[in-house]
Formats: sequence, structure tokens, C-alpha cells
Amino acid sequence: MALRTADQYRAGLRDGRRVFIMGKKVEDVTSDPYIKVGVETAAFDFRMGHDPEMKEKAVMADPETGEDISTYFELPDYPEAVAKRHELVKDACYYADGALPFIKDVGSDIINGLTVVAKLSGNKDYLERINAYRSYCARNDLSLAGAVTDVKGDRSKSPSQQTSPDYYLRVVDETADHIVVSGAKAHITAGPYTDEVLVIPTRNLTEDEADYAVAFAVPLNAEGITQVCRPNFRYEDHYHFPTPNPKRGHVESLLIFDNVKVPMERVFMLRDWQFAQYLAYAFTAFHRYTAVTYKIPILEYMTGLGMLAAEANGVEKTSNIREKFVEMINYTETTKALAKAAYNDPENFADSGLFVANRLTANMAKLYFASHFHEFVRTIQDIAGGLVVTQPTYQDWQNKELHPYLERYLGGAGEYTAEKRLKLMSMLHHVVASDFAGWHEVCTIHAEGSFAAQKMMLLAEAPMEMYKNRARQTIGLDI
Repeated sequence: MALRTADQYRAGLRDGRRVFIMGKKVEDVTSDPYIKVGVETAAFDFRMGHDPEMKEKAVMADPETGEDISTYFELPDYPEAVAKRHELVKDACYYADGALPFIKDVGSDIINGLTVVAKLSGNKDYLERINAYRSYCARNDLSLAGAVTDVKGDRSKSPSQQTSPDYYLRVVDETADHIVVSGAKAHITAGPYTDEVLVIPTRNLTEDEADYAVAFAVPLNAEGITQVCRPNFRYEDHYHFPTPNPKRGHVESLLIFDNVKVPMERVFMLRDWQFAQYLAYAFTAFHRYTAVTYKIPILEYMTGLGMLAAEANGVEKTSNIREKFVEMINYTETTKALAKAAYNDPENFADSGLFVANRLTANMAKLYFASHFHEFVRTIQDIAGGLVVTQPTYQDWQNKELHPYLERYLGGAGEYTAEKRLKLMSMLHHVVASDFAGWHEVCTIHAEGSFAAQKMMLLAEAPMEMYKNRARQTIGLDI
């Protein structure tokens, strides 16, 4: 099968899947006013393969058939694959108006993690299955969601200690040719508008929790799957001033598995509780760097918005504002430098033959980005001023009675007419002061791993013995 077009991707989503939003069943996710935002953002992954300017990075030859497939499904079995992946993800964001299309990166990151664990565990069946699934996804040009986080219940307790066994997804039945799973996974970005979902455990498990140690892939229209979505913002936005292209973003879902059958050939871990935590770790080794990469275009864009706000307000040359420029530049360029350092020092992950960005530096980059994002947003809010939240809407601007007043009173400095200033402030409202902005700030903390997760990785990956040995040698301590 050739690379799909964006229209073919959209058509493939009209498959009878059970998706709900605001209490109502969605008949067509491609036309729902909220979910359409995500569909159209995701569609860029299918536009890239047909765009001559993007094809060199977005398309590769199938190693076996020679046919065109998405580069996202490449096996990263050589060091340069890490930098290549970085450029693919970053350029996909630039191409998609600053947003990550998302529907091939997280899934292929999980496929890579599963490949590593299958190799390390020595399970040839798992390795054959995940290799076959990689080829299946590539040759059918599928979009994929990743389901990692369980609903967890009481977070101080393990799965077997919960008041309900359903707080973590688990195997409830098994035959020779399939398993049956029940449970729910939370925060599934792009779940409503991807073809299939890859599911893996989220934590360490004990032997008596083996039923929770399960990894598999299943189509999202499978019987027993229901998704409950929370709206973000509407595709048709009449509130903000119009821009050349619609605003981009994604929708998450609560993904419910109610006795879902999974064919055995799509099962990549079954009751191997000893490897559950390592699988989650292997996935993050790939995906956390994806997260660092796609933040770069976002930070560049937001830094630019802050600088334009200063120009519109006529304060771009004042010393206190220029100090804020330095803060934004330092934050953006330090994040970029850490990302670059990580891909310039690739690692053969656990001698598996698959390469990842330097794990210590990648986690440093993610922690640095997430730790300072709220301050970054606050700086932009400070520069923009109160108009970022009190501005009239685009409907007010279109009102013939109000328009002359707005034109008269709301102009800015220099060439910033009232319309240009309000257009800028309208986008600033969306990015740093809207419901979407609040969603973005929370995602910055928790998506792709919380602060605690990154700190744990720093402790695991940092050369602490080397640090201590340096100190021992310097002061002559023989301990």
C-alpha cells in the first residue's frame, strides 16, 4: 500500500468507533467541531509524504520491498538515526504551524521500546511479532496512539492493593489465539483520531500482579473500546481574530477497554512482570527526547510573540523589557542546546543495537524545559499587559457600531494599527491566557513524564560515582 493522503487518513477514521464528547456520541470525528482541531493537526503527517519539500525527511524506502514508507517507522539501529529523528520531529512541527502532528511519533517510540525489551528478554516470539507489527504499520501507513498511564486510583498502592482491580488495565481471560483485557488508560493524546493504539504497562509490578504486565496493539474501532474526550477549543473560532491557518492542537481521551479481545499475534508482553518497569523505561528513553524536540518550535514561536507584544506596546527598547527578552532567549536557546547535545551523543541502549539520544542530557533538557515554562509564560503575560485578557473579541471588531471606537482607541506603537495590535493580542490570549493555555501549562508538567520522573532518571543516569571519586582523589579520602 502506498503512503496515504490526508483525505485517505480522514476517511479511515469513519469506522464506527465509539467516541463521546460532552456527553454525546460522536458520529464522525473528522467533523466534530472540537475533535476536528486534532484531526487536521494530525493530517500534516500524511501531507508531508506528498510534499516535495518534506519528502526527503518524511519518506524512506522499505528495507524489504523498496516501497515508500514513513520515516517514523525506521528502525534506529545506527547512531545517526537519533539526529535524523530529531530533524524529522522538529520539521514536522514547523510544517504543522508549530504543532506536533503526533500520530506516528509516540506509536513508533513504543514500537522501539518494545523491540528493545523483546531483544533483552530473549523472547523470539515477541521480537517476531513486534517486527511484523512495525512492518504492518509502515506498509499500511497507520496512525498510532500510545496508551501508557493507567487511572491508578490510590497512587500510594500497587495494582494488587487497590480497592478495585480495574484501576490498572489487566488480562481477564486467555485462549490459545487471543487474550481479553479490561481497564482504562488516561490522557490518550490523539486517541479519538488514530487508527490503532499501542498499550504498555506504566510501572513496576510484582509476581502476583502478572495479569497487569501486558502490552499489545488493537484497532481503535475494536468491540469494547470507548473513548471519552474533553474539549479543548473549536476548529471554527469566531472569538479570536482570524489567522492564515486554523489554530492547531490535540484532544485527549479516557480510553476504556471493556472485555476487548486482542489476537495473540498483536500481544507483545504477556504476564512478564519482571520486564514491565523496564518496558516503561525503554519507551521513555525514546519518547522523552521526542518531547524535548517538539518543544523547540513552540518556544521559538512564543518568544517571538512576546517580542512582538513589546513592539506593539512601544516598550521594546526599555531596559526592563530587554531584560525579559534575555530571559526568553536564554530559556529557549538553552533548551535547544541541551537537545542538540543529547543527539550529538547517541547511546546504544542497553546494547540492544537500537540507538537513543543521551539519556542523561535528554532528561536534563526535559526537566529544564518543564521547570521554567510557567515563568516563561508569566514573562510573556507581563510584556503583553492587561489587554491580553480584556481585549474585545473579533465579533466586536466586526460590529459596525463598535468598529470606529475600537479603531480609534486601540491602536499601538509604530505601524501597529488597532487591527494589527488586536490580532496580535488575540493570538497571545489563545497562547498564554485561555483555557488552551492552562491545558498547555499542565501538559508541560505531566506529559512525557512528570518532574519526579525526570529527576529519577537523572539520579539513575548521572555518573555519581565519578563525581565522588573526583572529590575523594582531591582530598585524599580512602573510603
